[in-house]
Parts: sequence; structure tokens; C-alpha cells
Amino acid sequence: MTILCISTFFIPVKAQITLSRDQLPRSGDSAQIMNAQLSIPGTRFAATGPGSNWDFSDLQSATPDLVWYRPGIQTPYFLFLNSFGTKVQDSLNLLVVSLQNVFEFYNSNNTRWAAVGRGFTVSGIPIPTFYTDNDEIFFFPLTYGRKDSSTFAYNISIPTVGEYASRGGRVTQVDGWGSITTPQGTFECLRVKSALRILDSLTFQGNTFGVPLRTEIEYYWLSREEHIPILKVRGTSFFGLFNPSLVQYRFTPKSGVPPPDVPVADGDFLLYPNPTDRMLYMAVGRFDQINRLQFIDQMGRVLRDWAAPVRPMLDLGDVPAGTYTVRAECTYGTYVRKVVVAR
Repeated sequence: MTILCISTFFIPVKAQITLSRDQLPRSGDSAQIMNAQLSIPGTRFAATGPGSNWDFSDLQSATPDLVWYRPGIQTPYFLFLNSFGTKVQDSLNLLVVSLQNVFEFYNSNNTRWAAVGRGFTVSGIPIPTFYTDNDEIFFFPLTYGRKDSSTFAYNISIPTVGEYASRGGRVTQVDGWGSITTPQGTFECLRVKSALRILDSLTFQGNTFGVPLRTEIEYYWLSREEHIPILKVRGTSFFGLFNPSLVQYRFTPKSGVPPPDVPVADGDFLLYPNPTDRMLYMAVGRFDQINRLQFIDQMGRVLRDWAAPVRPMLDLGDVPAGTYTVRAECTYGTYVRKVVVAR
């Protein structure tokens, strides 16, 4: 692992914010996001600097999705005991094999938030893979002007096929602060740009096939109010031209309105957003249903108890801030989840 830290001195301005690990995703966090249509030119994402006002209120919704940073033990790749993971791709197609159900795993401390492993499924067999060189994505404290460089690497042995390897480096810079407006609302934020150079290779029957070096750019607009980025944009850069391939913004349905259908794997039970300030939504696999739901405080007292039919959303507006337990008895199993009510 090679890390270079460059500090840029500046005069503090009242409107700036500083972020720590407490404002980034943690184990158990979940939220609904919206994938936007890729109709905005890449040049609009380049504008930045101190005191910026990014207006993306014209983002057009495409498909809703859920992001859930679940403990490693609750994923198919349970060897990640001290990490939390989220599904990042349905499949990764290589030349001779398709890797399914792709998860990325993370952990954090007071100095960095890093990817530490990946999980793939090949022919129904889950294969956990630890990074040999962790991918440090954010360094703390996040404050305007900070710039860091790091490297990363991992490789995966694929049964009957060979080996897939990926390595590279990233330069991450907090290159702006101000406010951002999306269809979700307006938030004070920091803007983080991360430039990656990635080199992949596949070894098959003793022959190694390299993939041309590629450059990717990731943009994050991060706030104090949400652990999930207010806006995340990813794409490729070719001769300085940015072509977005992913535009996602944080999305919360209006109070009392059921959210759009989102995909949940069979055997999963999901609460979101977590933490929440009022509305809490539930999702199960398409063949499952909730037959009983209990809301329990830290003393073990059952505050609420619902029998079927259970609506897929709860209004917790009258519940004091704190950590609670939700117990759901479903057709295909019983699930216990922690949820944080934050005011």
C-alpha cells in the first residue's frame, strides 16, 4: 500500500463543513437511491470550487434501487467478519466466465474509509476475495483542499478457469464545497473527486490476457445529513472528456407514500432508510410476506406489535431518538434487525 498525503492550507470559511467516518456509510446503513437518466453532459459535473452551488434539480429518474451496507456475516461471503458489504453488480462478464452477485466490502477507522475485499459467485459457489492492497477511498478528516493518493490490488482464483486480477491507483481530492440541489432537496456538502487508473488481467489455461489501462472518474457530493452520498457519479475519461455511466442520487419517498418497487433477493429482509428520522420502509423477497412485526426498545419492551397484513412502511414520528430492534416473522423465516431513529 502506497499512500501520499498533501495538505493544502486555506483560510477557514464559515460555510464549509468537515466530515469524519461518522458521516459516511456504516454497517447496517440502508437507503433508497434513484438511478438517473444519463442525459446530462459530462461537462456539468466538472464545475467545482469553494462556495459552489451545484444545481441538479433537473435530474430525470430512471430506476429506483436500494443500497444496504450489511454486516459481512449477513452476506453470502461470510468470511468478511469485520467488514460490511453491499452489492455493486449483478454480474461481471469476463472473456471466458461470468462472475455473479458481485459484492464490495468495506471497513473504516478514524483515518480512512476503504474497500478491503470483493465477493463473487461462480457456478453457484460464493468466492470471497480479500484485497492484497486495500483501496483507500476517503481519508479523514474530509475538508476542502485535501488531496491523497493510494494504490490497490486484488486477485481471485476461479475454479477450472484460472485467475482474474485487478490493480491500480487513485488520486482523491476534496475539490469543492457549497450546496447541492437534487430532486431530493438542497444540502450543504463537500465535493470529492477521485481519479482512478485500473489495469485488469485474466489468466486462462496458463495464458494471461491483459485489458487496456483505463481511466475512471468518481464524483461524490457528501453531506452531514446523510451517510449515503447526496449524489454519486461515475464514468470514464478519454482524452479529458468525461462520459458518465452511473448517476445516482439519494431518494426518499414522500411521507405516507409507499416507495416504488425495488429488487430484494429471496431470503432477505431490509429496513430503509437506516438511520431514519421518521418513515421506515420494509422490503422482502417477491415470494415472501411479513406475517408479524414487532418494534422493541433497548430494554426489551415491545412498543408495537402488528399482525398480518403488515404495511411495508412505519411512521416513527412519535418515537424518541435511539436504537431499536425490529423483529419480523415472515413466511420463509424470522429476521431481527437494528434500526436507528435520529432526530
